[in-house]
Amino acid sequence: MRFSLIVPTLDRPVDLGNFLEGLVHQSFSDLEVIIVDQSGSDLYDQVIETYSRHLSLLHIRSNVRKCRYACAVGAAQASGDIIAFPDDDCIYRPDTLSLVDRHFRADPELGFLTGAVVNCQGSRTRTGRWLKRSTWLNKNTIWTGLIEFNMFIRRDLYEKTGGFDPNMGPGCYFVAAEGQDLGLRLLQSGARGYFDTDLLVMHPDKSEIVGRKRARSYARGMGYVLRKNNASLPLVATFAIRPLGGVFLSLLRGRPAQARYYLSTLAGRIEGYFSAAAARTSPIRRMR
Repeated sequence: MRFSLIVPTLDRPVDLGNFLEGLVHQSFSDLEVIIVDQSGSDLYDQVIETYSRHLSLLHIRSNVRKCRYACAVGAAQASGDIIAFPDDDCIYRPDTLSLVDRHFRADPELGFLTGAVVNCQGSRTRTGRWLKRSTWLNKNTIWTGLIEFNMFIRRDLYEKTGGFDPNMGPGCYFVAAEGQDLGLRLLQSGARGYFDTDLLVMHPDKSEIVGRKRARSYARGMGYVLRKNNASLPLVATFAIRPLGGVFLSLLRGRPAQARYYLSTLAGRIEGYFSAAAARTSPIRRMR
């Protein structure tokens, strides 16, 4: 098996169906899909039955509603050379897996591959900033060159580094940046990671209202990972200055709602960075 796609899902059978439909139309077909269902119901039975006729599907039920815990449950059953963790509401373009396969076959030293995001209309998304050109990743570029649902990893390296932190991600206090945490650990282990601007995964844009509500909790994860992985002070300062600048610019432009978004982002990053959990996991603390 070439690819193992682990899909944690909760109460979104229509979205999952759309994702699976995209897989049916992939130009590359050597893949398995491991669905980790956290719904605690029969909500997914029909979509599983429909797509089991076209794809190699494994349906696992989990009573723990933590996204990255679900990833670990699914990964334990994976058999593919390359493992990935797509969101249940994202969609792969028809050539996505073929492109990824070519990258890994062309470079045996490539450990993990990432790309950017477009919305479901194929246009620029509001989901973060992205690197402007294809490049090898390092501890600085990984922050704008990686997102969890567009990350493909050699399975042996994923297992060697222990996978995602199960106490991060949706369902946890530190909601986001678990991909950067894993990517940094992969880099530290000696793995090479590459960002390809042509590797695009479609993902629906969330409304601005939803984005503002999530800003603080998502930013908290970034602050935590910055501290946990001993990011340089200039990098930490950069991620503090940007939202602070956003607050002032938004106020000058008469956009108070946007200013509140940036303020929530700044508050979340500070909370995560100075949290007790981050202090306990910081390399500097561990060396004492």
